[in-house]
Amino acid sequence: MADEHLRDLIQKFNNVRVLAVGDIYLDENVFGSVTEVSLEAPIPVFEVHEKRHNPGAAGNAACNAASLGGQVTMVGVVGNDTNAGIVKHEFSVRNVNTEGIVTDPARQTNTYGKLKAGGHNIPLQEVLRTDTPKPTLISGEVEAQVIAQIKRLAPHVDAIMIGDQVVSTISQGVLDTIVACAKQYKLVTVADSRARAGIFHGIDVIVPNDNEAALAAGIEITDEDSLRQAGSTLLSSATNVFITRGPHGITIFGQNGAIEDVPIRPVKAIDVTGAGDTVAAAVTLALAAGGSLHDAAYLGNMAAGIAVVQSGVVTVSQAELIDALFGERGPEKVKSLPALEKTVQALKKDGKKVVWTNGCFDILHVGHITYLLTARQRGDVLVVGLNSDASVQRIKGPDRPVVNEKDRALVLSALECVDYIVVFDENSPMKLLEALQPDIYAKGGDYTIDTIVQEERRLVEGYGGAIAIIPGVEGHSTTSIIEKVLQDH
Repeated sequence: MADEHLRDLIQKFNNVRVLAVGDIYLDENVFGSVTEVSLEAPIPVFEVHEKRHNPGAAGNAACNAASLGGQVTMVGVVGNDTNAGIVKHEFSVRNVNTEGIVTDPARQTNTYGKLKAGGHNIPLQEVLRTDTPKPTLISGEVEAQVIAQIKRLAPHVDAIMIGDQVVSTISQGVLDTIVACAKQYKLVTVADSRARAGIFHGIDVIVPNDNEAALAAGIEITDEDSLRQAGSTLLSSATNVFITRGPHGITIFGQNGAIEDVPIRPVKAIDVTGAGDTVAAAVTLALAAGGSLHDAAYLGNMAAGIAVVQSGVVTVSQAELIDALFGERGPEKVKSLPALEKTVQALKKDGKKVVWTNGCFDILHVGHITYLLTARQRGDVLVVGLNSDASVQRIKGPDRPVVNEKDRALVLSALECVDYIVVFDENSPMKLLEALQPDIYAKGGDYTIDTIVQEERRLVEGYGGAIAIIPGVEGHSTTSIIEKVLQDH
């Protein structure tokens, strides 16, 4: 499936103009530590170290569409408050146009907060959640302004993506306007709703998950038969139905009565928050770029698979999607450098200590395993730079490696202590160290702090990292194993 057709389709995302319409939330993540008990009351004192914000709800879908390459404009409602400025700024830095956002002075900007405490030897965990009062459905002048923005912007887009999370923006008048504009300008329409997947008459595709589909259809989904019954029921509400099913992929219910299961590539999910937004964005772009229903579901699955292996609400980039589809470096732990940069940045923002090491790891043996286990203990995440076959030949000679890079990467990825792998062609990891800036650079015990490459040492210590010399296991090396095999056999 991952052929040039899909590559061409993804590249067309750059020309797709998307109007995202729906509920806007500001997600606020506050990181810190609990330092003491208050003198004024028997409550913990939360010391704030950092605040991070990102648009949520339909805003997250809009940001995912922009990250995947689309030209996105947001239409929704915020209050006349500080958080409105914050969420608009976060849209802007994620390349989402905010000119369609309407201000309602009578309401607060929807804000959802998480306070997370940890650090040092204490695992990061949530200690409190905050929320603004549940918003009411727009009406009157505010509804009229939203409708006016849709009418103004619709002639200049290729698709309208609807996000209905807290039933505050998608009124019947707004939905009728979207359907009318889509018909007039021949626009692709995709809708995602937490609780009202059955209201989208005239919309091309709805993308509920199995729980949302069950709620909308009034049918408890317990097996394949009830899934198909629910999906077929929802066809009376929308032209096509995509029911997302987590590890089971997406089931397509087409307007012609055809039903197709599109599997997802198996991944180890860490956090599924926001995965539905990622699916909606990928499906919208794929259909607007000329892809089939199958293409859209396939790419939706791939994008969601990238999102759920990362913690928190994330956006999936076009580069990550292409890498997942066409990269030939093996399992999910193996990343391209651009994808790994993004992952490492997110890990470090979450307070994780990143350990880096690199090598050939040809014919994995007890010395390698002991070294990797010890290196992993120096931090929270271990990233391994794996020399490519070409670089191993330059370093070790024309008879090496014994095991090719794809197989070496697969073997390393099976180790629980190894979190990520990146294959590199250079003799030195300097470029990767500079890009990733790991907290710890682990080197084998046959080195000392004075005998390692000093250019690497200066780089790591220059950005505030540390060098860790890991003792080796005496008498164990790939070279000695090869010599013993040749001698004995």
